[in-house]
Amino acid sequence: MAVTDRQLLWRQGDVLTDEAVKALNLQNSENTDQSFVVVISHDCDLAAGADKEPNSEVIIGRRIDKLGGDSYGKTARRLHIEYQTENGPLTIELLATTKRLIAKSKLFATHPRQDVWLDGRGIGILQRWLASRYHRAAFPEAFEHRLRTAAIPGKKAFLKKIENILDAGGEHIRALLFDLDEGKDVERKTPEDLYQLGIIVLYDSSQDEPNAAIAATKAAEELEDLFETAFHSPEVGWLNICLQYCDPVSDSAITVAQREMLKQWRLEHMSLQTDPPQPMITI
Repeated sequence: MAVTDRQLLWRQGDVLTDEAVKALNLQNSENTDQSFVVVISHDCDLAAGADKEPNSEVIIGRRIDKLGGDSYGKTARRLHIEYQTENGPLTIELLATTKRLIAKSKLFATHPRQDVWLDGRGIGILQRWLASRYHRAAFPEAFEHRLRTAAIPGKKAFLKKIENILDAGGEHIRALLFDLDEGKDVERKTPEDLYQLGIIVLYDSSQDEPNAAIAATKAAEELEDLFETAFHSPEVGWLNICLQYCDPVSDSAITVAQREMLKQWRLEHMSLQTDPPQPMITI
């Protein structure tokens, strides 16, 4: 099988087989028999040619008995996360200090394990943890670029318009949650290759809930209008980004599972300019 075909087999969060772990000398130094090596490269980096991205990133983890205080990406140094198997969840501990680079040619000479996998919620947790630890963008670079360069009437930039809409909601709005491509990390190439986006405007139900709901509803309507102005036309339809929904939701109504499936959008994590992303912090 050609290397280009091998690339299609690997995605972020995939796990190396025990045989590959031993062959590549990626065993956990303290728990050799419990070693669990996870690929953490972005999907787009895995798909890139070896001339552009010659290496892949992995983290050497270990199997543990149960989730602890480091579950759900609460701390940047260590992550406890559940992988899925036919026999139920398998709990894994990942340490940021065990990140390694391996040549793509070596990774692609192997196959990912098929008996363990991350569900959508798990992928979201892993991506948020990586973003927190390595200051990586929470969203694909191509998606952020489309937001930064969106053309709208007036002097204010698209991202500034979003900021103003949220500011108008005041303390009523707790967060803006993005459901992007079902958690998949895809670098889309052409305007017709659409990012599928859903937005939840999460509002505070603990104080003055009626007015909070009104503020969130107004923000959701204005965001819908903004995205339609920037990315939709009657003649062509949606280009670059397709907004599937934008809903106000109370923080008391959203479940933990739903929250873990979504990514919080933060303006401070994105440059308002079209500058390239900053390099990843290395260990």
